[in-house]
Amino acid sequence: MPSVRDVWERNGARGKLLWFFLLPVAFLYALGGRARNVFYSLGWLKSTRLPKPVISVGNLTVGGTGKTPTCLWLAGELKNHGLQVGILSRGYQREETRPLVLRPQSTNGSGPNNLADVSKAGDEPAMMSDLHGQVVGIGKDRGLAAAELLRQTDVDVFILDDGFQHRRIRRDVDLLLMGSDFSGWTLPAGPFREPRRNYKRADFLLVTGAAEKWRALIASTHAATAFAASLQPVSLLSINSGRRKEFPLTVLYRSKILTVTGVADPRGFYRMIHDWEGEIVETLEFPDHHDYSARDWQQINRVGRLVDLIVTTEKDILKLVRFPFAKDKLVALRVAMQVENGAELVQAIVSRIHRAQSGGSQ
Repeated sequence: MPSVRDVWERNGARGKLLWFFLLPVAFLYALGGRARNVFYSLGWLKSTRLPKPVISVGNLTVGGTGKTPTCLWLAGELKNHGLQVGILSRGYQREETRPLVLRPQSTNGSGPNNLADVSKAGDEPAMMSDLHGQVVGIGKDRGLAAAELLRQTDVDVFILDDGFQHRRIRRDVDLLLMGSDFSGWTLPAGPFREPRRNYKRADFLLVTGAAEKWRALIASTHAATAFAASLQPVSLLSINSGRRKEFPLTVLYRSKILTVTGVADPRGFYRMIHDWEGEIVETLEFPDHHDYSARDWQQINRVGRLVDLIVTTEKDILKLVRFPFAKDKLVALRVAMQVENGAELVQAIVSRIHRAQSGGSQ
């Protein structure tokens, strides 16, 4: 059975055939999305304004652009400007239906949030709160999540994670990420949630992949608001008996590695390991936001017997630490977003926040 990528890129006879059968659905999907955007633009569908300014971080495709690292980068920058930040997340595949607020635990190596939080909150919110010290409000209804967050703590500004298509919440700033997927159809025949031309709806653009192609597409009127960024590895993280330890990236050098990923597009993850001369000898790819089972753990341990390291992602390690592994053999590759001329982008966003706080228009 061809993979999703094989279908989108029309690889092989089966990939081409499945792509052809998905075209009518993709056409209807695109038509529905266009109608929805028109209804919001005309005011036939209403957006809710939250009590605090909102910055949306989103993209045009189904992942792989670095939304979560960008939310973390932006939250840190805004904190440096004296702003209290609350991140709003849907919490994909979470078990809990009520709004939930995660606060960071102590940073003295006490270990991750209780594993129940991962299932109740979702892997990315748990990772943002526990491993990166952010306050996160989770809920399918982001308005209710924001209200619960404000009830529990002070917030000056909200960051709406994966918010470009979530137009039910009015935003003061739209930051759109543009990644390595440059061409293709809309879902399910391609990776796009909406057509490329809709980038014009954004206030600022963050190009994280296929830079030359995106810059050739971006109209001159938007070039001044486009910034380049890249995801960079920072360190390796292990969690043993609830205690964290970080290792330098040089540990990857000439190590035989099994990679374990439950992300939308692991290609960038592999590239970073190769850049540090880690030798990937086996890969285990699971669906995005995968909930690891005992059977998965057995497979990982079986395949990982002959390697030096099992390297996974930050959001995956929080779901894998409940299983026993040899000490410091399972590690997560920690990453951070680096933005060229980031201070300029942050200052422009802060100016819009202050304007919104004072009741001014965009």
